[in-house]
Amino acid sequence: MGADVVAVGNARTIDEVVDMMTAIDGALPRDDGVATFNRMYTQVTRLVRDAVDLGDFQAGEFLERLDVHFANLFFAAYAADAAREQVPRAWAPLFEARARPETHPIQFALAGMNAHISHDLPFAVVATCRELGVVPDEDTPEHLDYTQTNEVLAEASVEIKSWFSTGAVATLDELGGRVDDGFAMFGIHLARAAAWQCSQMVWMLNDNPRMDTYFRENLGRGVEMTSRGILL
Repeated sequence: MGADVVAVGNARTIDEVVDMMTAIDGALPRDDGVATFNRMYTQVTRLVRDAVDLGDFQAGEFLERLDVHFANLFFAAYAADAAREQVPRAWAPLFEARARPETHPIQFALAGMNAHISHDLPFAVVATCRELGVVPDEDTPEHLDYTQTNEVLAEASVEIKSWFSTGAVATLDELGGRVDDGFAMFGIHLARAAAWQCSQMVWMLNDNPRMDTYFRENLGRGVEMTSRGILL
């Protein structure tokens, strides 16, 4: 990466999250694979922030803190790559392929979504629950709001798909189907449901460090393999 890479740290609020994402977007080339994911993630974060501000959720504090913990895991991967340190294995495929020619932007976006939702989100849920003194059970206000966020993501997906379906890279006839197929293949809602279940497993393994390590290693390995397949 170039010398204009921005330094990122731990955000404390959603506004700081958006500011850091905006700085990353300004520092990276438009065709950089990490920049592609970051632009999509920024739009989703803004929509969630707006929904929280409007009071659309029962446990708004939970979603706000979740967004911060969640984003900080992406920032940690970004910072590790910028410092030439080892990137978490779930993120490695995206950072390794970010400048690969003949890779379509939707592949970068999906690989980033896979790393962030399938791997990072469970740990963000656990960190948020510990901070707020709640348990990641189902049918709680926190879980209901977490599920309701799918509606915000559905709103974002309409706009995001249009980004990949227009421009000089391809015709609508050829690319439109690939975009729809790509988002359908990933299954954002199912991935987020699985992430909540994973968070429950991480929560239960808190008193079993050995099994916790095995679980984390296997989760990272599985997500890494999936992303490498997405980026083929």
